[in-house]
Amino acid sequence: DMDGLPDGWEFCYGAYQEVMPVNEYRWTLNPVNPLDVNYDPDEDGWFDRTSQDTPAEQGRWTNHAFTPGTIDDQYAPGNNPLFFTNWMEYDNGTRPDLNDTDGDAVNMVRVANSLDPMITDDYYRSWDLTDGREVFKYGSDATDNDTDWDMLPDWYELKYGWNETNDNWSSYQQVEVVWEQYSILGNIAMRPLHNNGGLLERPLLNWTWVTFDPTDPSDSLQDPDRDGNWDCSNAGCTYTPYNNFQEFFGLTNQSITSATLARATPVTIAGTDPPIQIVPQEWWELQNALLAKGRANEYDWNYLRMFRINQLTDELYALVIDDHDTDYLTINGSDDTPIVKGDWTADWGRVFGDQYHLPNTGLGEMVYGWWLLDFNGDMIADGTNPIDWDTDGDWLNDWFEIENDMLDGIRGNGPSPIRYDDRTTNSG
Repeated sequence: DMDGLPDGWEFCYGAYQEVMPVNEYRWTLNPVNPLDVNYDPDEDGWFDRTSQDTPAEQGRWTNHAFTPGTIDDQYAPGNNPLFFTNWMEYDNGTRPDLNDTDGDAVNMVRVANSLDPMITDDYYRSWDLTDGREVFKYGSDATDNDTDWDMLPDWYELKYGWNETNDNWSSYQQVEVVWEQYSILGNIAMRPLHNNGGLLERPLLNWTWVTFDPTDPSDSLQDPDRDGNWDCSNAGCTYTPYNNFQEFFGLTNQSITSATLARATPVTIAGTDPPIQIVPQEWWELQNALLAKGRANEYDWNYLRMFRINQLTDELYALVIDDHDTDYLTINGSDDTPIVKGDWTADWGRVFGDQYHLPNTGLGEMVYGWWLLDFNGDMIADGTNPIDWDTDGDWLNDWFEIENDMLDGIRGNGPSPIRYDDRTTNSG
């Protein structure tokens, strides 16, 4: 039909269904119908855009490098829908029968109850990263779920980075820890605490730019909440960052602090005996190895697992608490408010009983407060919070908890940055 789409491609993906924008039943792709180049059968265009939205720069992604298109390839602002047509699918290498070719439209949307924010009224998939939205709105690669290859998946950077007001990937936030100097037994030490007239309060926070851009790998090395480590053992004090890459994987190992280093470092698959090592190339390969995902003994090694299995011996679960304490040295547990609790069951998807039982994830039950750490509903925390120096609220910065957990070389049998740990001093 001389429409520029190879007949075999059309035959392969053709189906009889209602198609946009004609809203009638047609063959979605037909080698004898040249009009099908303008169909959008998988409905993966950008349909909710407004005149205030700024479309992304158009061009082509090849091996994680972007080549800008010509001025004729660009889109002006407007409020009419942009269909991601069959021709665009073919030209971009995406599939016309899948609205999310690279499988990164996984983020979920939770609707909280207006009277009780811990009650969930609705929970559904956002479909933010469909093929057309990636191309038109965000400028990311619709064929690769890690556009810039920084081992931070596109859905993760979208969650933390997208600024809808400015249509870019940066926002100014008050998240950077102000470390203060103390003298401990005659030695200088830096601590994430604020000395306020004798009270040791949570640290002051500076304003800083927070950037998570799936088209720029440099942001993976940034440390916006400044929750790393100060070493004052030598002359002066030296800061070691706990960067965004490390936050996503929950790593303090200095041999794996970036995607570049990860791709050059043999990584042992957790829980293997004898040890099995891989050299990961993709983010999910590294994550699967570190967390033993998909293995028979995953429950014993997945340090980002949120749901508790038993009350006696299982310490690999999530517990985030707002303790309302105003002084590091004075603990008052009577007013603690659980925000995420791995041994309670959320109301959404609850099969039986009240919230005070271990969640049966096999039946679809969910961890109480899961959405604060888990963006896709798999009950696995998506790393530590890169814009909160103390993910679990226990006054201990994330780097410190991970590093102390690793003192014996075994991950998961010590402090956890997603499980509130007791800082026993003076109980009040």
